[in-house]
Amino acid sequence: MKRTSTTTTTTAPASSSSTTTTEAADPVLAAYVAFWDLYVELGGTPPPFDPAAVSPRLAELTTGAETQQLFDFLQNNAAAGLVLRGELDHSPTVVSNDGTVAVVEDCMDDRLGVYRVADDVRTDTDDPNRHLYTVTLRQEGGRWRVETVSMGSEPCTV
Repeated sequence: MKRTSTTTTTTAPASSSSTTTTEAADPVLAAYVAFWDLYVELGGTPPPFDPAAVSPRLAELTTGAETQQLFDFLQNNAAAGLVLRGELDHSPTVVSNDGTVAVVEDCMDDRLGVYRVADDVRTDTDDPNRHLYTVTLRQEGGRWRVETVSMGSEPCTV
C-alpha cells in the first residue's frame, strides 16, 4: 500500500491551489486536487449554466456516477441562482493504489459557502470542523478520474 500525503488550499471562484513536490510527483494526488479545483471553479461560476462547456470539463476529471452527480449539483445551483465562495484546505493521503483504482483520504476543511447571486447572501451554515473525505479514483485512458466522493459525519484532525 502506497501512502503519500500533502497539504493544499483551493480558493473559489478562481481555480488556484498550492502544489507541493509530493503532490506533483504523485499523479493520483494531482488528479485529486485538480478535481477539487474544478469543483470550486465551476461551483463559483455564476448562472447561466452552460452544459456544453461543463460536460467536457467534468469528463476530464470524473467518471461514473460522480460525473452525473456533480453535473446535477452545478446545474441545480445555477438554476437556483447559487454559487460557491471560499476555499478548501486539503490534507490528502493516498491510502491505496493498485494501478487501476486508488483511494484518497483527506481530513479537509471545507471553508466554502453557498451564496445567492442576486443579493450576495449566504444560504448555508458554516461548519468550522474538518471532515474526512474518502475519494475513489479510477484510471481510464491513462488519466486518474474521481469516481466517488463520500464525507464522514464526524470531525477529524490533521
